[in-house]
Amino acid sequence: MLKKIILSIAILGSIATFAHEGHDKVPGAIKANHGGTVMPGKEINLEYVVSGADVMLFPASHEGSDLSASEVKLNVKSKLPNGKPKLIKLESKEGAFIAKVDFKNAYRIEMTVDTEVKGKKSSFKFQVEK
Repeated sequence: MLKKIILSIAILGSIATFAHEGHDKVPGAIKANHGGTVMPGKEINLEYVVSGADVMLFPASHEGSDLSASEVKLNVKSKLPNGKPKLIKLESKEGAFIAKVDFKNAYRIEMTVDTEVKGKKSSFKFQVEK
């Protein structure tokens, strides 16, 4: 009985040593500043948030800070299933680039975003669903 008590104290004590701060911060984890999905790129990261027919794009540095609209050039194309890519016009509003997509009769579309920051390019490809 004494051995079981000592063993349970040892197990509980070892669990307590691993329950300190900092284990929720994983090195290399990408943080979503706006509650969307973040995609890592070669030069920058791109976060996208889907709201109905609007896709909001937030370019960010690898450190996690948002990049201003004047620093980034975006070229966005959407493609319906069995369709051809179509260039999308962007609006810039409150630090976000907003792309209005037309799903027509489809449930999802494929988006391709080409970015350029200080002459360096990154490319992102993802699917947006209704």
